[in-house]
Amino acid sequence: MRYVAILQCMMVSFVILSCSNLTANTQKNLKNKPQSGDIYTREHKELTPLRTKKKNYVRGQILVKFKDGMDEHAIENIQRELSLKTIRVVHAPNLYLMKILNGSSVETIMERLKDFPEVAFSEPNYIVTMH
Repeated sequence: MRYVAILQCMMVSFVILSCSNLTANTQKNLKNKPQSGDIYTREHKELTPLRTKKKNYVRGQILVKFKDGMDEHAIENIQRELSLKTIRVVHAPNLYLMKILNGSSVETIMERLKDFPEVAFSEPNYIVTMH
């Protein structure tokens, strides 16, 4: 029984020492952390900094939520009119991640999508980071 108590104390000490070492390493790594405004996107299989605080989303991509009951033909018409292409369906059947083909800004496409009664909402493809 005495050996079990000693073993438990040793394990607790090991955990405490490990945690304090991790905290020291974390503080060192924070010095090398990218600036808070640095945002990265994956383009051509490498990370590219966007370096902006206001545009923390992927340029040229937009999420579009269509109203229930929309058929593919109506979605294709909107895509054709606004020069959009489906990258993937994020949540079937109504939420689409789309690429802007004509170089228009995300903000411009979002404003134009408001004119379509078939569209529930649209938003940029935000970059989510964990700190």
